[in-house]
Amino acid sequence: MTVPEVAVRPRPMADAGRRRAMADGFVGEFVGGATWRAMLAVLESAFPGMGIASALSRRGDVVMDALDRKAAAKLGVPVWLDDAGMVFDLSAHLGVRVVRSRERTVPPRASRPYAGAFVIDTLDPLRYHRAVGGPQAPRDLPGEGALRVPSGAEDDDSGVVIVANLTEAGVRVLDSAALWRYAGRVVTGTLREPERARVRRALWALRRVVIVDPELRLGLCLQIDAARVPRCLLAFGVEEGTPRFVRP
Repeated sequence: MTVPEVAVRPRPMADAGRRRAMADGFVGEFVGGATWRAMLAVLESAFPGMGIASALSRRGDVVMDALDRKAAAKLGVPVWLDDAGMVFDLSAHLGVRVVRSRERTVPPRASRPYAGAFVIDTLDPLRYHRAVGGPQAPRDLPGEGALRVPSGAEDDDSGVVIVANLTEAGVRVLDSAALWRYAGRVVTGTLREPERARVRRALWALRRVVIVDPELRLGLCLQIDAARVPRCLLAFGVEEGTPRFVRP
């Protein structure tokens, strides 16, 4: 008896067309939204005088390069693809930066520069929290009641921008799962809600996570899909001028 052949559909990252479609879908929802604007506010503070927010104020100004050797060089670290998006090797930075981070004793700080997204600063309190284009002071989120914890409804949608030393994730190679685990630790450790259920709901509502490392001049962007699968579908390196975006 002959067994009929079954067509095997390529995995998402193995097919260039599907990779592009996934990245384009993520960028279409990300650019211009609350998490995007919070990221621009962080970049304005991290890289003053470069005019990043104004340069990326329009959707059409966001230029993405597909990941190849030339595009990877713009990120400053080795990068490749796996089944969930881009993977980054921080081996060259791990030893020295871990020792340096242990000297820091200032607790992380959270604020919400825009409704729908919040910023967590693990490096330099008071620096990365002001909305672009406004003189208002940072709105801190300490303790119960300060952060609007989502209800858990399906349409809940929020994002977080984390300013961090990426080597604090504790692994040499950062794939999407490792980035998501690290983001979860930062969020739960920073919000410090008395009720664990409130923090779980905050994590459940996250759909976009951006981690910015000012020293490495590197940003990594995660999409958390409806099945709670994290995918790193966008990254950028900050050179002279504007960030250079790379997608799978």
